[in-house]
Amino acid sequence: MKLNIITITAVFALLSTALFWQGCKKDEPKSDCNIPNANLSYNLNIKRIIDQQCISCHITGSGVVGAVGDYSTYEGIKTYLDNGKVLDRVVERKDMPQGGAMSQSQRDSINCWIEAGYPK
Repeated sequence: MKLNIITITAVFALLSTALFWQGCKKDEPKSDCNIPNANLSYNLNIKRIIDQQCISCHITGSGVVGAVGDYSTYEGIKTYLDNGKVLDRVVERKDMPQGGAMSQSQRDSINCWIEAGYPK
C-alpha cells in the first residue's frame, strides 16, 4: 500500500513538472492565415497598409528618432522582412506602429503575406 502511494505521488510529480515546463515554452507565432482568397502581395494589398501605418516614421528624412529603414518601397522594407523585425514588431509583439493604430485584420494580412514569402 505504501509503495502504491509513493508510485502514484512520483507519477503525479513527473506529470506536473512536464505540464509546467510545457506551459513555459515560448509561444510560437499564431498563424491565422484563414483569409479567404488570400493572394496577398506587396503591390496589391500590403503597400496600402504600410503607407497608411508605417510611412510617417519609416521614410528617409522623417526625423523620427529610432525609426529605421525606408518602407516607401518593397526593396526598402525587404531587409526588415528578411531579418524578422517586421514579423516580430508588427505581428508578434504588436508594438508597431507606435500607438497601436493598426487593426488586427491588417496585422493578420501582414502575417499571412510574410508566411507566403512576402511576394512583391
